Amino acid sequence: MNVLVTGAKGFIGKNLCLFLKQSGFDVTEYDLGYPGTLKDALENCDFVMHLAGVNRPKDETEFTSGNVDLTAELIDLLKKNDRRIPLLISSSVQAERDNPYGRSKKAAEDLVFAYGKDTGAPVFVYRLDNAFG
Repeated sequence: MNVLVTGAKGFIGKNLCLFLKQSGFDVTEYDLGYPGTLKDALENCDFVMHLAGVNRPKDETEFTSGNVDLTAELIDLLKKNDRRIPLLISSSVQAERDNPYGRSKKAAEDLVFAYGKDTGAPVFVYRLDNAFG
């Protein structure tokens, strides 16, 4: 099984990639600055672990582009290529709060749930506690 990990350069992403590889999975790593596009990364994967996102931006608008828009792009690519594969997203307990970060994480969660409903693909949302401040 080939697992795509977005946010592969982050603390959790690096450790998850290492664990998956040691467990015998093929891993496709994707992050800013990596060669190739998200479309390329999605091409041969069987499962997406979407960890990429923004939690400490210079400007609050980056919450939307890094959390909501990136998730939307990922889902749009899956749908356009008729890929109904499992999608896991790391979210935050902040999604329960009315602040810019929380609203962006909640919006990304909602996109993932809609993808599952629209396609029948299994989806998983994990609200991590104290992982990103």
